[in-house]
Amino acid sequence: MELHFPLKNGEIIKIEDRLKRMTLAYNLVVNEERKEAAIIDGSKEYLGIDKMNIYLDQLDREKEQWYYCDC
Repeated sequence: MELHFPLKNGEIIKIEDRLKRMTLAYNLVVNEERKEAAIIDGSKEYLGIDKMNIYLDQLDREKEQWYYCDC
């Protein structure tokens, strides 16, 4: 997973904090030519703060289900 952004601002710091709390492996990629921040996970791209947060919410729910799974 990669977190792409043009400038590290408060919103990006919050996203990075979420990634750390969720103990997800990620790389930071600073690209000043990029207009909007995005999370790229494999072939999927989540563009913008709202879509990144929605994706992280989904991952968090999946992680919780896996943790509590009795399989």
